[in-house]
Amino acid sequence: MKDFELKPFPGESSVSYDKRKAYYHRVLSPRLAYGRDCLDNKLKNSTPISASEREEIDAFWAPYLTPEQRDKFIDYRYYDVYKKVLRPGEKICEYMPEDFYALFIDEYFGNPQHSFPTDDKNLYDLYYHDIKRPRTIFRKVSGLLLDEKYDEITLDDVLAMSREQGEVIVKPTRFTRSGRGLLFWDSGRNDEKELKDYLQSSGDVVCQEVVKQHPELSRLNASSLNTIRIMTMMLHGKVHVLSSCIRMGIAGSKVDNFTNGGIGSGIKPNGQLKNEAYDYQANRYDKHPSGTIFESVTIPNFDECIEMVKYLAKRISIMSRLVSWDLAIDESGHPLIIEMNFAGGLDIHQLCNGPIYRDMTREVLDEVFKNAYTLNAILKSMQ
Repeated sequence: MKDFELKPFPGESSVSYDKRKAYYHRVLSPRLAYGRDCLDNKLKNSTPISASEREEIDAFWAPYLTPEQRDKFIDYRYYDVYKKVLRPGEKICEYMPEDFYALFIDEYFGNPQHSFPTDDKNLYDLYYHDIKRPRTIFRKVSGLLLDEKYDEITLDDVLAMSREQGEVIVKPTRFTRSGRGLLFWDSGRNDEKELKDYLQSSGDVVCQEVVKQHPELSRLNASSLNTIRIMTMMLHGKVHVLSSCIRMGIAGSKVDNFTNGGIGSGIKPNGQLKNEAYDYQANRYDKHPSGTIFESVTIPNFDECIEMVKYLAKRISIMSRLVSWDLAIDESGHPLIIEMNFAGGLDIHQLCNGPIYRDMTREVLDEVFKNAYTLNAILKSMQ
C-alpha cells in the first residue's frame, strides 16, 4: 500500500478528524510498517505475476475499488510472493495482500479498541479458568508480585516457587511479537540474580511452567515447544476455522516463532502435516532441517484442538471476532491453550494453506467495505 495523506472527508468535524489521525498513527501506521518489512523479506523468493493475472486481480477488486483506489490500496507485489506457492485449484486473485488485510480486514474484525486493552496474558487465568493451559507460577502486575490466585507475595516467595518448579518461562504479558523478552530460567543452570534482575527491569510479566510436549511433536524439533496456530473468525453468528498450521523451531532453538527463525507447515483436517513448510522469507522446505519428513507427523487429538478454539472463539468474540490461537500438545496428548493473538499472522497461513478466506472471500469483503469505519473514512477523504 502506498503512502497517502490522511485527509478529512467532506463534512467531518475537526474533533472526529483529530481522533481518526491519532488512531491511525497509534494503531494502523505500525501495522503498515511491519507489513512492508515482511514483504521485503518475501520478495527474495517471488515470481512476477503475468499481465493476464494482473487483469484477473483487477477484475476481482473492481466491485470495491476504482482503478485509482486500487493503485493506492493494493500492493501487487504480494501477489508475486503468493504466485510462488500457488497450488492447483487456487485463484491468485483470492490471496489477500497483507497490508490491506492488516489495515482494514484485521482492524475491522479484530476491533483494536476492545482487543488491545484486554489482550493481557495475566488475564488468561480469568478468561480460561476452565481450560487446560500451562500452570501459572507467579505474576507481576503494576509492580506487585502475585501468585496464581492473584494474592500478593514477596520476592523470596517468587524465588522459592521457581526453585521448587525447577524450570520456568517468564514472559511479558503484552505485545510479545516474535518471542521478544522471554526468559527461560532453570534452577539447575541459572543464577537467582538473573531472575531478580529480569523482574526488576521488566513491566508486567507472567511466569509459567514449561510444557513438556508430546513425543510426536518433539520429532520435529525437541528443543522448542512446537505450537499449533489456528485462525478463527466469527461471521454472521458462526465460528469459521480459516486455517491451521504448526510452527516449528530449528537448529536447537527454544522458540518456534515464524519471524524468529522458525518454519511453518499446514495441517490437514485429519491432523497430518502437509508435505512442505515455509519460513519467514517464503523459502520452501521439503523436510525439516532435522531430517523429519513433515507428512510423517500427525498432531495427536487434532479434532480436540479444533473444538477447543471454536468453543473459545465465542467467548472471546466480544473482544475480537478474528483470533489466531496458539496451542500445544502435552506429553499425554491433551491440547493446551498457550496464547491468543488479535492481530497479524496472515503470512504463515497463506504460505502454507493458500487464500485465507477461499469461498468466503466475497462475503468477508462485502461486510468490510459496507461496515468498516476506518476504510470508508479513508475512501471518503480520497473523493
